[in-house]
Amino acid sequence: MALTPRLVVEVFEHINYKGRKVTVIDSVVNTEEVGLQDIISSIKIYKGPGFRSAPNYKAIFHEHVNHQGRKLILAPGYYPSIHEIPYNFGDVISSISFTPAANPTPPEYGAIPLVVQVYRDIDFRGKRGVIMRDVSDFREIGLDNSVSSMQIQRGPNFPSGGCRAIFYQQPNFEGQRLIVPLGPRDFQVRLRNLHDARGLRSSTQPFSNVVSSVKVVPVGSFRILVVVSDSRTNEPAVLESLVEVEGHEFEYTIININSNPDNHGDSNNARKLSSVILSEYDIVWFTWNAPAHDREYFVEGSEQEIREFVRRGGVVWASAMDDNIVAPDGVHTHEPSWRGDWLPVDQHPIRVVNAGDVKANITSEGHQTGIFAWPHKIDVNALVLDDHWVTEEQEYVRLAIHGDDNNAPIGFQLRYGDGYYVTFAIDTRDAMKTAMAKTLIENALCYLANLAWQTSPRQPLKGRSRSIPSSGAWRSVMR
Repeated sequence: MALTPRLVVEVFEHINYKGRKVTVIDSVVNTEEVGLQDIISSIKIYKGPGFRSAPNYKAIFHEHVNHQGRKLILAPGYYPSIHEIPYNFGDVISSISFTPAANPTPPEYGAIPLVVQVYRDIDFRGKRGVIMRDVSDFREIGLDNSVSSMQIQRGPNFPSGGCRAIFYQQPNFEGQRLIVPLGPRDFQVRLRNLHDARGLRSSTQPFSNVVSSVKVVPVGSFRILVVVSDSRTNEPAVLESLVEVEGHEFEYTIININSNPDNHGDSNNARKLSSVILSEYDIVWFTWNAPAHDREYFVEGSEQEIREFVRRGGVVWASAMDDNIVAPDGVHTHEPSWRGDWLPVDQHPIRVVNAGDVKANITSEGHQTGIFAWPHKIDVNALVLDDHWVTEEQEYVRLAIHGDDNNAPIGFQLRYGDGYYVTFAIDTRDAMKTAMAKTLIENALCYLANLAWQTSPRQPLKGRSRSIPSSGAWRSVMR
């Protein structure tokens, strides 16, 4: 039994991570026990929370039960098809084990604040699944609309402020929800019968056989730097009204960086962003067109500081960005240009193009983040949108795309170093437009907090070991 797993393995029924999925964190002597005997076709292997204590671990996949027969030994990483050369091991795996091996270079699974176990039947019986992070659709784990009991306990990275598991009636974190909180002094919550509303803390009606998605929300306190270049935006006022949201606490510092009143700046209060110590914040929030607009550029001299902030684990949000900025040599040309070196455009090219309000389509990746459903359901086409981005780089995870311009991103997420850039082209240049964007701003704030909780150097989790529960254990089960 792995109390703090060194590796977290996700195995899939079909290639390219499709079909049924099982999460494995301990040896399995017979994959029939988890419902995937001889049908595994793709695999993801992540560093687990215990990886640092044994950084040479690999997963071993065996042809026969009881760890017999041919072996496939894999380091942490993504394996979209094990049917192909050099593996040729698809649909033959009957048992799984772990062992020390060569040093790997993997993607990380991430922190585990809670361990959620869900069961098909009441009293923790029947088919079981273990969940250690958000699941946007329970069909992935074979338990859609079939959960009747559950146990939620502290994970190895349980935050000092507590954590919530939020269960939803519909996929992608939509519909009625059931909130199950674990406070700072709680170790475990057991809900033996979801058919009986009297045992549920935050529901007035039974919640059995309706669970279709779950969001895991670590509770924390976050410092946010709000960067303003145009006085027409009301984003700062919206943000300052969001002091406590979904258990999170937010503290804001607002800085004006445009001294040109003719370009809607604040000449009395403006200062250079390079004068701010970004490491004092978890999140930097660029309001509408804050880095630059109308041929003026406002973050020159702080580009590398912004990138270093993200590389070290900070999170940057950017509302819409203007395509019309003065060229780097200071020459005003007739053709609009865009400057974006505060993004890693040298490594991951991207540019901004002019666009009016357009039809937006949420991608499957966007749905999976929950940014358009938690805590509010968002109709993205009720927002007023602005210029959008164009890129061929797959590193940019498209959250929403342009309905007409070849699926160009209207919002994206980019992992850079330990941190993230997240953007969405909302237009907030006046009170009416900002009011329409308020619910998305609140959703984005919650989503950024969940990212920053895991990555920000200011948060207790980053770079520090956490206490491990003295009892309880995890098993290799359905996820």
